[in-house]
Amino acid sequence: MSEREDRKNERIAKQCTVLSEVILSIRPVYTQADPQQRALIETMIGAAIWYLPKPPDAWTGFISLCALQAFHPSSGLEEPKFSEEHLYPRKIAARRLLEDDSLCSVGLTRAFKNKYGRLHYITPEENKSVQPFQRSEVFLTPEEAYKKAGIVLIEMKKDDLSRIKKREQNVIERYLNVHRSK
Repeated sequence: MSEREDRKNERIAKQCTVLSEVILSIRPVYTQADPQQRALIETMIGAAIWYLPKPPDAWTGFISLCALQAFHPSSGLEEPKFSEEHLYPRKIAARRLLEDDSLCSVGLTRAFKNKYGRLHYITPEENKSVQPFQRSEVFLTPEEAYKKAGIVLIEMKKDDLSRIKKREQNVIERYLNVHRSK
């Protein structure tokens, strides 16, 4: 791990320490709150999770088929964009952390780096299409939400992401061909 990644991980750990203390402090209020008040607290904690520094290895290695196609030089798009889509919606992560009786700073740091801070790359349109399946009343798993939204994810080598962003046709086509052959 590089010195830069070490510094980032240290910063994440420090932020998770203070966030875990906030969660533990607010938990008594949360447990006594009505559903609307709980939703507000979940939104506040969810926002704090979103503002934590992104872990060095936040990207899962998955990109949506549509995002990959958008970066193909023949897509007709002048400047395609990825959307960083967190596997777990912020409010879901917040609720789980607020309800976790074993929560501590080390546990929050681990959960953030391994679960709540992880993301896939999808298109901005797909990001909007998956949101109805990420609402707390219907969300089961990230995989289920993507499936219901019709988002197909393709695993790729992390080294190829920069080449995709540069719109290298041969790299994009290699992944598209593998996907077609499945």
